[in-house]
Amino acid sequence: MQFKIKPFVAYCLYDWANSPFATVVITFIFSAYFERAIVGNAEKASILWGWSISISAFMVACLSPFIGRHIDKNLSHKSWLIAFTIISSLGAALFWFAYPVPESIIFVCVLVIISNIAFELGGVVYNSLLPAFSEKSKTGSLSGKAWASGYAGGIICLLIILFGFVQNENPLFGLEKNMAANIRIAGPIVAIWFIIFSLPFLLNIPKNKKKAFCKNESLFKEVISNIKKLFTKSNQGRFLLSRMIYTDGLNTLFAFGGLYAAGTFKMSFSEIIIFGILINIAAGLGSLFFSYLDDRIGPKYIIKISLIFLIIFGGITLIIENKELFLLFGSALGFFIGSVQSSSRSFMLRYITKGNNAEIFGIYAVSGKCTAFIGPAVLALTVSIFDSQRAGMGSIIIFLLIGLILLQRVVEPK
Repeated sequence: MQFKIKPFVAYCLYDWANSPFATVVITFIFSAYFERAIVGNAEKASILWGWSISISAFMVACLSPFIGRHIDKNLSHKSWLIAFTIISSLGAALFWFAYPVPESIIFVCVLVIISNIAFELGGVVYNSLLPAFSEKSKTGSLSGKAWASGYAGGIICLLIILFGFVQNENPLFGLEKNMAANIRIAGPIVAIWFIIFSLPFLLNIPKNKKKAFCKNESLFKEVISNIKKLFTKSNQGRFLLSRMIYTDGLNTLFAFGGLYAAGTFKMSFSEIIIFGILINIAAGLGSLFFSYLDDRIGPKYIIKISLIFLIIFGGITLIIENKELFLLFGSALGFFIGSVQSSSRSFMLRYITKGNNAEIFGIYAVSGKCTAFIGPAVLALTVSIFDSQRAGMGSIIIFLLIGLILLQRVVEPK
């Protein structure tokens, strides 16, 4: 089954579809709900949430290169992406059963781990399909526009949840506010959104006319051999190492943004959602703005500029006490977060050869995840030692700074 739609529109729609999962479940709504309604203690919630994200990141790092290689060999991009989309959507829907009682702690942690693994592995396949939906000279532009549409999707979904359920005295569908039903409904909304808006992309994934290729060598040996070769080519290895570090900082920022806002600045659910909307608007504008520059000046310069501003604004959010100033500088961070993500993806596209798209982005996912469990773990450990969310969030700045320094030694491929 297939219906006509412009390739770049179809590609952007999947970003529009999946972004609310990260925005609502991982970053803003359920992380804050987990802290306030289920755990009841900011520091303990940060530790539990941190270990859950760490475990899922570790599993993604272990699985992604092998799954990517398998997909490339069997040309099974579509079936794997459909499976990951269904699993992560189902995981989001099951958050409806995350009742505001301490007994829900284990359920939520397990659900976060499983659904986030599926979500991230789906991203590996999705990223690998970018060249199939774009002209070769415009991949950077499409990457940026797709990130921008993703942020727009996150904004619209947050607005629906905010005005339809959280702030509404009479929540839609006749939901009552007891047992936080108006908050828990966010999970099923994300699931329905994900499934419906991903269909245009999933139905328009082109059939690969190339024949599936196989070697006598085992999948495990192939992947390990290719990873070794990757890091003997120092330029590509340097980029992956740099991205490994600064993405760890970004992932930790995403995972703990809502927790930090709720715990340190005592924001209500409504304020956290508004903060999420502001940061998504800024990120969408940033992704769109830099998408027009990516193919002209190259992704490396965009990443460098963005990291510098992230370090400056991130440092300011750690020392200010005023909630309104935090909203201002915290939202400003978003303008440069989207550009780092989209330009990193277009940078990695330059290393694709011989149809190894999924494997390359599997290894790309490793660079974003193999240390991603360290960031949340370091933050959780720092919070435990200093009994301070501010101290824990300070580790993010260090990751961004190290990533920027390492990026200086990378020569951008043409």
